[in-house]
Amino acid sequence: MAAQKKPSVRDVLWRKKHARDQMLDAVGKLCDEAWAIFEKVAADRSSSSNDAVVAREIGLRLRSLAYLIEGEHYIDRIAFELQTKESYITASEVARAYVAEMVMTYLDGILSYGRQCKWDNEVLREEYRDSLEKSLEEIRAALIPVPPQAVDEAAADS
Repeated sequence: MAAQKKPSVRDVLWRKKHARDQMLDAVGKLCDEAWAIFEKVAADRSSSSNDAVVAREIGLRLRSLAYLIEGEHYIDRIAFELQTKESYITASEVARAYVAEMVMTYLDGILSYGRQCKWDNEVLREEYRDSLEKSLEEIRAALIPVPPQAVDEAAADS
């Protein structure tokens, strides 16, 4: 059996970008869903405005999460442009720390807000909260960093 070729830095970064794009699509769908709830509640004049405010706030927080997720791309991009093993390894560590400290913390904040906020329409709250939590847990699983050994091996091959 032939030994498997280790992925190049370009391949690793391409996979990360593809995974990040999928996460951004999922966050975008959640934003659209929050906006649809906002519009639905706002159009129903008999309902409380509290539900509309909560849906809008969650939508804005999700949009901010998307910007934070996209931020990791720029760290990777800088490392790739510098084209040295040392800068790539350093930037990889920075990207992991950025995701762990910024993105995951913000994602946890959205989940906490979604659980604690008060809705007047309990049926709407339960449907949306379940959808929100399931999607954000999938994003969390996708954000868990790649083991450093795999990244370092790819950097060593370039």
